[in-house]
Amino acid sequence: MRRALRIVLIVGSLIVGVAAIGGGLFFAFLHHFYFDPPRPGFRKPASQLEAQRQDVSYFRTLMELDRSFSLAAREEAEARVDHLARLPSVLPQQQLHVALMQVMALADNGHSKMRASVAGAKNAMEPVRVSRFAEGFFVMRAKSDYREMLGGRVESIDGMPFGEILKKLETLRGGLEPFRAENAAVFIEFPDILYGLGIAHEPDRSTWVVRMSDGSAVTRVLMAYKENAGAAVPYGPRWRSPEPLKTMGPDWVSYAPQSRTLPQSERDFDNHFLFAPIDGSCADYLRVQDIADTDGQMIQPFLQSTEGALRARPPCSVIFDLRGNGGGDYTNMWHFAHALPSLVAPGGKVYVLTDAMTFSAAITTAAFVKQAGGDRVVIVGEPVGDRMAFYAEGGDGTLPNSKFSLSYETGKHDYGRGCYDLYNCFWLNWLYPVRVKSLQPDIPVPLRFSDWNAGRDAAFERAAMLAGGGSKSARAP
Repeated sequence: MRRALRIVLIVGSLIVGVAAIGGGLFFAFLHHFYFDPPRPGFRKPASQLEAQRQDVSYFRTLMELDRSFSLAAREEAEARVDHLARLPSVLPQQQLHVALMQVMALADNGHSKMRASVAGAKNAMEPVRVSRFAEGFFVMRAKSDYREMLGGRVESIDGMPFGEILKKLETLRGGLEPFRAENAAVFIEFPDILYGLGIAHEPDRSTWVVRMSDGSAVTRVLMAYKENAGAAVPYGPRWRSPEPLKTMGPDWVSYAPQSRTLPQSERDFDNHFLFAPIDGSCADYLRVQDIADTDGQMIQPFLQSTEGALRARPPCSVIFDLRGNGGGDYTNMWHFAHALPSLVAPGGKVYVLTDAMTFSAAITTAAFVKQAGGDRVVIVGEPVGDRMAFYAEGGDGTLPNSKFSLSYETGKHDYGRGCYDLYNCFWLNWLYPVRVKSLQPDIPVPLRFSDWNAGRDAAFERAAMLAGGGSKSARAP
């Protein structure tokens, strides 16, 4: 009896010890990567200038939490913040906002950012929405009073040519050029940003010129309106779809392709997780728009049911569409992504579609699949939205007076060389390791408006052609 009791005590002590160690490691993990910023702690400002200086001071505190800045970039950022702190007069809020966005962009890290929207406020917005294509920015949605602009390519704003506009907008977010351009297509919808950058001459209106497909020009004065706080500002593939958005009212109209048809890959965008056979093919189409539960749609049940269906009837190939996927929690994809290459029929391949908004955990997911499948995985489309090494994780902070908010990044990911620095490297990657040579497209296919307008998705079509045009009966039994 004593011996049994001793064994129970030893085992119990070991369990308690392991739990304590695990709990300590988990606490250390959270404290190191997901800590809250210090409180501002300022008194109520006595003037607008004092309020501005308080915001700049707290911005410096938040910026210093971001570990992605190189030494040279941090020196430049500090110099710019010093300049803002010494200003003898108040900057217009729009100019202060873009100045701080440009400072965060110096990190040249896609995740590190000062947001274009103001926390908890009704933000001024343009009455149009645009999308990036290889040929430029095109108006894809508009309030009904501006419907004649639909389908037009942006040529100028208040007389400034589009090329110059794009260069200015791309200074507001770090990262690769296509990713910065994709974000510029969002920033261009904020009148305060246009005014702060000196693009628009007035904060509440600007004159846009767009070039239509028939060569004619449409010129309109766009009047800013106040968008509800927290309203979603979709980008990438969702803006390209003419399907109604539940977050937009009936006074919005969308542009439909001249062909009046949409390819299979451009339909049903409100379904964040989609799995279906490809029309007229022995291959399957799989689209994942988020690496997390979204709008009540649960990712894990979807992945489990999709894996079951693939195991029951392996297709000749799978097209895995990660375009426009901004990320989430990559642990959701670990098992499925590593299993996917083995779920196609012998000799089949996985064609991964990527673009500039394949970002964060979506990049990790693409790397998981590529690592698991090797040469059986073919990347088609445009390059992913970040480098093989980047910083993510971290937290958010809001400036006390202007309510401008930013994200600071604390954990390094390196999918090319690996990352082993205990301070910088994200510890969870040691449990979910990934190493690939490259995520550059094996088959580059740019996104062109001319293709979209003709009802074509060139990257999807290319992948479908390579995947196999056989009938559904060609599936393995």
